Amino acid sequence: MRDLRCLWWFASLLVSCLAAYGYLLATPSFDAPALARVLCYMLIGVFGFAMIFLAPRCRMRWQLLALLGLPALLLRAILLPVPPSDDINRYVWEGKLVRAGVSPYSVTADAIEWELYRDSYWEGMNHKDKPTAYPPISELLFAATTVGADPVLGFKLWVVAADLLTLAGIVLLLRRRGLPLLYAGFYAFNPVVLVAFAAEAHFDVFIVAALVWALWAYESGHKQLALGLAALATGVKWVTLPLLPFFVRFNYLRAALIAALVLALPALLFWETLPQLLRGLLQFGSDRSFNGPVYDCLHLRLGWSRQHSVLVVLACFAAIVGWRWLGASRYALDSSIRWILGALLVFAPTVHFWYLAWLMPFICLRPAMPWVLLSLSSGLYFMVWIRYAEGDGWGLSLAQHRWFWGPFFLALIYELCSTRGRCVFAKRRESGPDPESVAVVIPTLNAAELLPQTLRSVAAQVPPVHEVVIVDAGSTDGTQAAAASGKASIPVKVLEGEKGRGNQIAAGIRAASAEWVIVLHADARLAPGSCGVLLRAVRSMPRVIGGAFGQRFDGRPPELVPIEVLNDLRALFTRTSFGDQIQFFHRMSALQHALMPAQPLMEDVESSWRVRERGEFLFLDYPSEVSHRRWRAADWFKRFALVMRLVSRYRWARWRGWGGAEALSRELYREYYK
Repeated sequence: MRDLRCLWWFASLLVSCLAAYGYLLATPSFDAPALARVLCYMLIGVFGFAMIFLAPRCRMRWQLLALLGLPALLLRAILLPVPPSDDINRYVWEGKLVRAGVSPYSVTADAIEWELYRDSYWEGMNHKDKPTAYPPISELLFAATTVGADPVLGFKLWVVAADLLTLAGIVLLLRRRGLPLLYAGFYAFNPVVLVAFAAEAHFDVFIVAALVWALWAYESGHKQLALGLAALATGVKWVTLPLLPFFVRFNYLRAALIAALVLALPALLFWETLPQLLRGLLQFGSDRSFNGPVYDCLHLRLGWSRQHSVLVVLACFAAIVGWRWLGASRYALDSSIRWILGALLVFAPTVHFWYLAWLMPFICLRPAMPWVLLSLSSGLYFMVWIRYAEGDGWGLSLAQHRWFWGPFFLALIYELCSTRGRCVFAKRRESGPDPESVAVVIPTLNAAELLPQTLRSVAAQVPPVHEVVIVDAGSTDGTQAAAASGKASIPVKVLEGEKGRGNQIAAGIRAASAEWVIVLHADARLAPGSCGVLLRAVRSMPRVIGGAFGQRFDGRPPELVPIEVLNDLRALFTRTSFGDQIQFFHRMSALQHALMPAQPLMEDVESSWRVRERGEFLFLDYPSEVSHRRWRAADWFKRFALVMRLVSRYRWARWRGWGGAEALSRELYREYYK
């Protein structure tokens, strides 16, 4: 299977690179009206994200980093020759003014005072009649990065360097949390990021880099450095201003001084003309709108005035900022960043596709289906150039606007409904006397042949497990004797329970005494270091009460790779795991909320749903090896269809009520094992 995974991974990389090259060919100019741009954009993302789930297991960290870094460099190199956005003309021209010692805020670009400075970049600028809205730090940045014989290429290289610096910061944040480093692929292979930065060279990359490293500094204990970097991000673009107070976790006077120094010192160079900057900001925010999902609905669909629409979206955004600020001590900083930047995108009157890149680094820390889908559907943005070429004006049609935002809002509704709002209002779990302890519960039935190797994998864990609880359902092949033989290396309790995996697991959780419980099937082998991975991850995520590790079938049967990928996708994006993905639970929460139902079948699906309805579900993507003995090559598709049919029936019964679902599980048990 490893060879097939490598083959599929390389195939996905190849298609993603070909799509990037296709995007290059379809974009002779930044405003090229080509439908191929939309298709290639989406293909870059689909196959780029596929690489995350098809990546072969790496034993060494450098191999894993190579699976991230090399494709990231390759995709950016392919897109680098794409003609940049016309925004770069203003970057280069205003940088030229700053180097000449004059202020870009003095007058508008079309003023006669600038006649001596007019060049080809001035000719290519848009909105020459409007004052610039870029902050002083941005102007200094333009002056420093647009020098040389080819200022456009030089600026692009600076952008790509900042982009890769952001990727490095994401990797460090994931490592600090004990989360899969491959989740950084949601940034590294994201079409929003690739096209916005490597292709179109938008300066927003400097905001993103500063924010990511500000978060790293904050979590590393360097609070003053974190505030300085957050202030730097604000100085590059004002959109991050609402985030600044969340970085203030020390002396307020000192914090105000740091923020003032970062923001005010560059402004002194343009002091006399700064009032013109304020005018530019007000003009930019008051008379422009494009693709804002809520704003457009109010202003264009419902016919509200521009002023009333602005007031409503401002009130909604302010309410979310206030809510997160009042609960700042209860929420992780990265969670507040996601909420505020996400709300800014949803309620802003203008949303260009590259604005989505503000949020993408923080999605890697908690992958969410709505934002991943929006990364793909945002390719509809390039339909504006087709409509413009056909004389329909610059903008998206109603249908295109719906396809742009529709998948995002449908996925958002699914998340809210499936978690019963817990994805927003999850509570912190209660810690016991030994929060670093882990027990392993193993349900068994005639597993004497398989159990010894399972126990050996548990005994090899570092840190060691607190205890093993084996709940046997009346085995007749010596399973209990095999279980007792494991007591020499690890503490083992052997219990007798009612037949049915859910009944056995529930009994095992009650009998355990550790803080965390890993449920391991008797035909699985716990991956080395699993306990350490679990404890490191939940230490930084106090709202997690359950989740799953992931699975890989032993023997590497190639026909089961799709099953593994589908299982990973389901666990990550719908918070639903199967038992052979090695589930885990916070024991106190499991007992308090009856997370593990005492039912014979579908206990894994039901327990996943109960976890996501009571707290946070975490998919670690740290797979263990499980037996594929029930998935024979000759009839694996037939078995897959059976599983999907049973799950669908159970889902429908569960939607109608828990009582009917529990009764159905007994019927499904007989059908499944028949």
